[in-house]
Amino acid sequence: MRITEAFRRYSIELINPQFTSSTLSDNPREVVVSLWAHNFSPDMARYASGTAHWKGAGKHVFRRHLQQALDENLPIRVVVATSEDPDEVSAGNATRVTNDFEPDFSLVGRVVSLEQDAFELAFQRIGEPPAEELAKHQEKPVKYWHVAEAVEALGKPSTTREIQAWLAGHYPDEDHSDVSYNLAHLTVNDANRRHYDCHRRSWRTDAGHPRDRLYREGKFRGVTYQPYRPSVHGHWDLQPNEDGDWRAVPLAVDEFTQAEDKAQDEVFEHPPALNSESDAREWAMRAVAMRRGQALFRARLLDAYGSQCAITGCSAVEVLEAAHVLPFRGEHTDRVDNGLLLRADLHTLFDCQLLWIMPEHTVALAESLMATDYAGLHGKPLLLPASPANHPHPAHLAEHAKRCQERRSAQ
Repeated sequence: MRITEAFRRYSIELINPQFTSSTLSDNPREVVVSLWAHNFSPDMARYASGTAHWKGAGKHVFRRHLQQALDENLPIRVVVATSEDPDEVSAGNATRVTNDFEPDFSLVGRVVSLEQDAFELAFQRIGEPPAEELAKHQEKPVKYWHVAEAVEALGKPSTTREIQAWLAGHYPDEDHSDVSYNLAHLTVNDANRRHYDCHRRSWRTDAGHPRDRLYREGKFRGVTYQPYRPSVHGHWDLQPNEDGDWRAVPLAVDEFTQAEDKAQDEVFEHPPALNSESDAREWAMRAVAMRRGQALFRARLLDAYGSQCAITGCSAVEVLEAAHVLPFRGEHTDRVDNGLLLRADLHTLFDCQLLWIMPEHTVALAESLMATDYAGLHGKPLLLPASPANHPHPAHLAEHAKRCQERRSAQ
C-alpha cells in the first residue's frame, strides 16, 4: 500500500508525501506517524530511533508533531512501514528500495522521550479503526476471500480470466481489476504474496496459516489456480536467494506432517451435504466421538483424573478427551499411564506437537504459542491422578516431548 493510502485509512490526507511521514489530525486530535517495522521492539510496545540520517525537511515536520504530542499529551497512531532492505533505510536511502505501508489501528502510543535527533515512543494495543474505516469494511468484506471462493467453486484448475468472470457474475458490485493481486496474496508458491501480507513473518505452509489457500500451476502463459492441498502440492516457504531475489521453495516434509496432510484429506473427502440435516448431525457427532477416543480408554481416564482436565482442571465432561501420549497402535497402547485426560483444544495442541508434558510433569509450549492466550500454561504442573500407578509414564512423556522439540527445531 502507498503511504498516502495508508494515511487515508485514518481519514486524513498526508501533505507533501514525497518528504513528510507525519501529520496532525483535528478530529479526533491525534498525531499520525509512519514508523519503520524494524525499529519496533518484538512485542511492538517500544519504538526507539532518531532523525539524524533523514534527508530533507520531513524530519523537522516529524519532530514538530512529536513535540506537539508531548506538550499536549496527544495519542500517537501508526502507519507501519516495511522495507525489503532495512539497512538502506537506516543509511538514509529509503527511496531507493521497495517499501510498503499498512496502518495498525490497534497501536496507540505516547512520547517517552524527545531529544534533538533521538526519540522513544511507547505503545499499547488499545486502539480501534476510525468509524469510517469500520463502516467501509462492514459493507465490503475482504475481497481475497471471494477469490478463494471462486477457485473452489469452479472445481478445476482455472485461469485468471475464468476466476474474474466468476467473480463478476457473483459479486457484480465489486471492482475485480485487482484479482491478480488477491490471487498472489493467497497462493503458497507465489513469491509476490509477501508484498500483500507485509505483517506476516513466516511463509512456511506447515504452520496452518489461514491465507495459505491456493496453488499455482505454470509460470508465464497458461497459468492456472486451484485449491491448495498439502498432501498433493507439498509444503512451501518464501526465501531470498544469493542475489536477494525472493523465491518459492519446496520444503522437506516429516512423517508427522505427511500424516496430518493425509488425515485432513480423508476427513474432508466426503463431507455431508449442507441441506442434509440428519447426515450433517451424524457426521459432526462422529467427529466428536473420534476425538474423544475409544470409549473404555476414555472411561478409565475420566475415572483416574476425577473427570477433570489434567492441565486446566476443567470439569465439563463433554469437552474432555482421551489423549494418547504415544500414538495408538492397538489395545496394548490403551493404558492409563499412556494417556492424558485433556480439554478438546489442548488435545488438539498436544496431537499437533505444539504442547507437551515434561517428564517432571510440567506443561511446555512451542514458541508459536507463547504470544497467545495459552502462554500462561507454560510451566504449569500437571494435575495428576490420586494413584501413582495411573500417572503418565515419564519415558512416554519424554519420547513425546523429544518428537515435539525435534519437529520445532526442523522448522
